[in-house]
Amino acid sequence: MPFTSASPDAFMALGIQTALGTPQVTAAKLRFARYLSGNNFGPDDDIVDLREGGGGLDFLTTYARRKVTRGQLVVYARPEIVGQLLLPVLIGAATWGGGSAPATHLAHTNHASYPWTTILAAHPGTDLTHILSDVRFQGFTLEVAAGEPWKITAPYLAINRGASYAIVAPTYYGDDFWLMHSAPSYQLQGVADTNITGFKITQELGVDELQAQDVTLDEAPVTNRDLNIEITRRYENAALWRTIAYGASAGVSPTTTVATGAFRAIAVGASALAIDLNVPLISWRSNVLTELNPDGETVMETISGKILKGATHSLVAGLTNLHASAY
Repeated sequence: MPFTSASPDAFMALGIQTALGTPQVTAAKLRFARYLSGNNFGPDDDIVDLREGGGGLDFLTTYARRKVTRGQLVVYARPEIVGQLLLPVLIGAATWGGGSAPATHLAHTNHASYPWTTILAAHPGTDLTHILSDVRFQGFTLEVAAGEPWKITAPYLAINRGASYAIVAPTYYGDDFWLMHSAPSYQLQGVADTNITGFKITQELGVDELQAQDVTLDEAPVTNRDLNIEITRRYENAALWRTIAYGASAGVSPTTTVATGAFRAIAVGASALAIDLNVPLISWRSNVLTELNPDGETVMETISGKILKGATHSLVAGLTNLHASAY
């Protein structure tokens, strides 16, 4: 019979491994993602076809050069999945504050080590089960827009796939996602800014795909990181545009100065469960205004910048949720 991609038996679960080569299949360590459209995974194998003598006009031989799985996880930001995914896996160096619920967790980018993860999935339904282990996430995009939930998209590769596991019954937390208007505080250049209508933070990790004596990868170390930010806001005055274009809020001509700034976003949901993202140092690159339009529309600013490491960390994330222990 046909299967639907929305089968009630379908699921995706994420678990943090203790080490490379050690899949995480303990039910208590898994978090089930309320995945969105755009969530996908599948083999991305490198298969080589060869022409050799005796094959005539046709290919004669085929072999597998390399086998790897690729995909992306797409979820709304909720307190529990953020604690399992965004802080420890995508940002890293996550720590639990040690208190009882509501508990605080902190993560920052001042490190060079990202954990391995395991993804368990059932799709279509439980007719076909998947285990992706030694998963290396390759970055993330966090998108927030007026009237919308905070949304995370995270691409990944998996070194191994296909080991068997006992099917587990999905357990979903009842926590709500954060909206842009969830008791928010958005700060630009260190000052609260109620004209901000959205922002996007992207992190790309440089991942070396190392293969030696097997058809699968041996390792996938993270060798570099690139963080960028884009902010949209209603145009109110020329100060920020001039700062970015001319190096000073009252500037009138280009200088050698590259303008810098900061951004912070806080959202607080039910039961005081909160997320706090702090970007202390941004090298501003451009501030693009809405084009001249004779039909008339509100002038917006689209501000983009490179996130740098300054005196502290390039990105710091704080979380308050009901998980009173380390992930």
